[in-house]
Amino acid sequence: MWSQQLELYLGVYEGKLRFFTTENQLILSSEELAQQEILRAQQAEERAQHAEERAQHAEQEIARLREVLRIQGIDLGNI
Repeated sequence: MWSQQLELYLGVYEGKLRFFTTENQLILSSEELAQQEILRAQQAEERAQHAEERAQHAEQEIARLREVLRIQGIDLGNI
């Protein structure tokens, strides 16, 4: 059913009355939007943690390689 005031369709989705755009796209409820934002934030936090872990591993590898070069008598300051 079309709502002239809202310029949206009203229909049933998964047994609930919901709003749809003129392109038949479901309009998310405020709860669904909040859940979506929480999920995005969690995913961003996970990506940041993984990036931090990769950076730490890279720093450890650099330190290890510097030590290998030092043991071989190579001074990185003179390169």
